[in-house]
Amino acid sequence: MTVTRRQLVASFGVLAAGIAAPSIVRATPARTKLVVGTQDVAIQETIIASGVLKDLSFDLEFAVLPGPAAQLSGLYSKALDVGLMGDTSLIIEQGRSKFDWTEANAPLQIVAGWRNPDRNFPPIVTVVRNDAKISRLEDLRGRKWAYNFGGFNYLQYVLSRLKAGLKATDIEPVQLADTHAAAAAFNSGRAEVFSGGVGPVRATIEKGDARIILYSDELDIPSLTVFTVRGDVIREEAKSAALAEFLGRVRLHWDWFPGNMPTVEKIYIEKLKQTPADAKFFAANAASRFAPLDDALVTREQRIADVLFASGDIPKRIAVDVEFSRKFNAVTTPAA
Repeated sequence: MTVTRRQLVASFGVLAAGIAAPSIVRATPARTKLVVGTQDVAIQETIIASGVLKDLSFDLEFAVLPGPAAQLSGLYSKALDVGLMGDTSLIIEQGRSKFDWTEANAPLQIVAGWRNPDRNFPPIVTVVRNDAKISRLEDLRGRKWAYNFGGFNYLQYVLSRLKAGLKATDIEPVQLADTHAAAAAFNSGRAEVFSGGVGPVRATIEKGDARIILYSDELDIPSLTVFTVRGDVIREEAKSAALAEFLGRVRLHWDWFPGNMPTVEKIYIEKLKQTPADAKFFAANAASRFAPLDDALVTREQRIADVLFASGDIPKRIAVDVEFSRKFNAVTTPAA
């Protein structure tokens, strides 16, 4: 059957008669989403427990990817907007990049860094087993040395090795996925030397089976844990605003942290399955403050990059200032 124009108009009139007024449907603007990588659940759980995430203006998702290499892969694949690693990770990345990084094209930048200001909790160390009979740095030659690639754990290994006057070929590397795997190799005796966080090897030290031979501060490593962000996230207005809000709330979380140690310890016991003794140590060790990303920090990082270039650990000379975005200092270190 053919429907005429007159019939269509008449039908429309009948339908319209039952409608008081047209309904206007407006699209709801999509909320910005920020995906933040962590290497274990500790920091995300303490941030959540602190209550600072209430009434966020954006959607926040945490993703656990153990080790700095996995964090970098997540950033490059755009599975992550923000990754967690050490302050020297981007020195290695830039130093091995096939193109020259600039402020305009840097694929990744550090936007915030933190560490425990208490010197009783050294962030990074080089440790030796006592049964290995290592009394001097020179005795590290030929030893099995456990570390993980990327971040300041790797740098601790490199600068410890250089301080001992050794080349990469002078030791037997035991390179593993993350600091926990490297520490496990050391604790079990499969490696004689370890470079990384003191926490995973603390029990071996306390039993008298190992001792610290070098601290990161002796090597002038800033040893900041950092949030590294994709360049496109920093440049996108909505994402950048969400990032600024997130960092400001994490700063408030650090203010909350030292006054709520029982809550933090409970998180380490229940979520990370630690013993009460370990939880007490790791909770106290984790208490931190944001540090300003300033000229003094860049100078220290540049010195490290120059040492790595001279030693051949990175193939080209680089300028590290492009690895740091100071755009968010006002929210992370407002009094600096």
